[in-house]
Amino acid sequence: MTSTHPTHASKRVGRAILRGLADLRPIEGASRVRAPVARAEALAAAKVYAFASADYPGATTSLVFDSNGTTAVGAFVFDPSSSASPTTAFTFAEGAYRILTVPGSTTSIATGINGAGLIVGVYNDLAKATHGFTIEGETLTTISFPGATLTQVIGVNDSGELVGDYIDAASVEHGWISTGGGVFTPIDVPGATSTAATGINTAGDVVGIWSNATGTQGFLLRAGVFTPIAFPLATSTTPFGINDAGEIAGIYNDAAGNSHGFVFSSGAFSTVDVVGAHGTELTRIKNDGSITGVFIDSVNGQHGLIGR
Repeated sequence: MTSTHPTHASKRVGRAILRGLADLRPIEGASRVRAPVARAEALAAAKVYAFASADYPGATTSLVFDSNGTTAVGAFVFDPSSSASPTTAFTFAEGAYRILTVPGSTTSIATGINGAGLIVGVYNDLAKATHGFTIEGETLTTISFPGATLTQVIGVNDSGELVGDYIDAASVEHGWISTGGGVFTPIDVPGATSTAATGINTAGDVVGIWSNATGTQGFLLRAGVFTPIAFPLATSTTPFGINDAGEIAGIYNDAAGNSHGFVFSSGAFSTVDVVGAHGTELTRIKNDGSITGVFIDSVNGQHGLIGR
């Protein structure tokens, strides 16, 4: 899937489906956004969050992809300009940052964690092949869609069900869901040229992204029915997370190329922007309403965020 995120980077973890988040690069050329902590664009009542940044010590760029309320997970880069400084997964719990070791990896990013502490993510191996992974306790399991040339695990729910994307032998991108036992079911939006699944809640509702010749938008898959998720007047919409109440969080790009976080709740969209940020991007919304993601500061520093 071709990224529409206005990020230009040479270093990647997996495919562009992670929408520049895995690139861990600042947004280039975006105008400064001056906004309240949360604004609603006259679409829904304002959602106001108290934000805290989460930055791996010494890193230039950090991203918080998910949190289960006790442990946050994401990735960091010490020096984005250096090929010798890889993207590396981390955890943050009880005030301590720790590198999440993925044996045999050259780059890694943790994309999800559920209430039981099951961590999921993506890594590149020594041969530059991209795989998904799960880590439960001390046990790491590599996740590969059968016959795929690339597999990513992007989301997990509290039942341990996984979602992600894979690339087939014809270089076509598909979403997938796995409910356990090594069984994978493809997810393809009708008429799409590429599909990826990014988040799943306990009921099995899935959000994700699809593309065709006209662009990229989001979707909700519930009880076998696809529903478009498109922020009004946005050039692209990328849902990443869905909670058990059906609230959805993600990213949209406006006509000027700025990225904003959004929350979709009770049929209405709200924009979520960190004050003074060049860009704000949300990745998850939890059952208690808390959110995670990343924001770009006024000097293009990239910071993980947790909002409550």
